[in-house]
Amino acid sequence: MKEESSTQVLKHISDLTVPDVELRSLFALLDDPDPRIAEVVTERIRTRGHGAISPLLDFLELNSDPLARTRGEQIAAEFNIERMNREFESLAQRLERGDRAAFEDGVFLIGRYGNPQLDLTEHKSDLDSFAQMLDYRIAGLTSALEVLEEVNHFFFDELRFRGNQAKFMEPENSYIDKVIERRMGIPISLAIVYLLVVRTRLKLPFSGASAPGHFLVRYDGLRSEPLFIDAFNGGTVLRERDIKRYLDGSGLPFNRQFLEPTHPRSILLRMIRNLIIVFTELGNTRARKAFEGFMRILAPDAPEGQAFLRGLEG
Repeated sequence: MKEESSTQVLKHISDLTVPDVELRSLFALLDDPDPRIAEVVTERIRTRGHGAISPLLDFLELNSDPLARTRGEQIAAEFNIERMNREFESLAQRLERGDRAAFEDGVFLIGRYGNPQLDLTEHKSDLDSFAQMLDYRIAGLTSALEVLEEVNHFFFDELRFRGNQAKFMEPENSYIDKVIERRMGIPISLAIVYLLVVRTRLKLPFSGASAPGHFLVRYDGLRSEPLFIDAFNGGTVLRERDIKRYLDGSGLPFNRQFLEPTHPRSILLRMIRNLIIVFTELGNTRARKAFEGFMRILAPDAPEGQAFLRGLEG
């Protein structure tokens, strides 16, 4: 069985574009049953640094041996978390400086946990295309309500973005690349796609509103009062009184501060918090700890982040 397994592994390796002979040999040994050999092989792959991630992930896609996959996935995850930690440190500094591009980069950085080889160019191009199409549709509109109606029609009727009612607790609902591909997500991830188009690219008066239990999009196009869009429920338009009534009926507190425009860092923290809850529910300890680490890096002094982490520890 060992001989057949090694032959199969070597065949998989030969199909890969691995940068050197050493990595080919190391990958071929990932299924060795001797833990001492596995320890040496694993440590040597680690010393190769982040350049080993891409060929290792390619290897894992082709390999079916459970032992090799388990070891390889653990190494790849450790590499990815280390790299993401460094990028979150940089992101925290950029957010502190008010870098306008930091929010979008942070959203895609979160998605990189689920897909370490995430192609930002492809998905940012999708967002650019959405913005161009929508810009054309609203070009001749003068009424703020008409603009809002057209934006909602575009997102929820034409592009068919919708809430993932059946599988709300899937991690993919929080990875922006998957939300764009599947046109499905949870309230905050759908709202973020909406904002990356209408606010970031088209400079329209939209922002996020971090209401308890249900993230919303805020629209300040009217002079009379802000309106709120529920991206999870097909773009339902709400007023403050509707939200207050819903929260009162759900036994949740209401504070007008919840409906004020939310700072980009707070939106990212809420995304991370959601994923910590999801991975806790799924029993994925490695992922949960990784996102707890990201939260500590991104918000070492932020009350919302630290209070949440203290709750987990308690």
